Amino acid sequence: MRLSGLAAAALLVTLVAGPAASRAPAPAVLSPLALLEAMPLARMVPQLREADLVFRRGDGRWSGYFAGASGGEGFFSHVGVLVREADGWHVVHTEADERTGVGGVRSDRLEDFLVGAHGVAVVRPRLSPAQAAEAVRLSAQPQWRSIPFDSAFRLDDEGRAMYCTEWVQALVLAATGEDIARPRSYFGSRAIISVDDLRLSARVEPVLEHRLAAN
Repeated sequence: MRLSGLAAAALLVTLVAGPAASRAPAPAVLSPLALLEAMPLARMVPQLREADLVFRRGDGRWSGYFAGASGGEGFFSHVGVLVREADGWHVVHTEADERTGVGGVRSDRLEDFLVGAHGVAVVRPRLSPAQAAEAVRLSAQPQWRSIPFDSAFRLDDEGRAMYCTEWVQALVLAATGEDIARPRSYFGSRAIISVDDLRLSARVEPVLEHRLAAN
């Protein structure tokens, strides 16, 4: 049976990460601006380039579950692509409403993307300047901005809907021919693209990382 919405998300995370995922602890209660106070934008911006990947550990209802399924250390829960827009740095990403599971691609200012987050990491795909520019160009195109969020978390739907890591991987692949999320994570025989399939990929290099200490 194929589940939809948040029921599918919860089932997927539990299957991927095992029973511990359903017990993933909620982050400590902190000021929504705590991360930006500890890692101000002024410290981040000189290190950033377009087409960098920005990861966060969110404070949302499902962030702990997605972090638990992310592979690696199980900390970060979401990712988007960094672009430069008229009013500064933005992160283009896809996410869903926590209550309905319905959502899609959006562009948020970097500072808004990080409000309430408990950690940030930035990695840089190993791309030529021309490849990075093409990824940024595609990220603004209607065919990429209009893809709905995939609340069933499937890779076998021919890209009709995509979740956050899938959208990032597919965008870079379309722009460059480079699959930066290999090898895949699996549960059973089903492939997924986890957060750390991207963050810890051999095809990216770390730029910066900061995690808030738990209280």
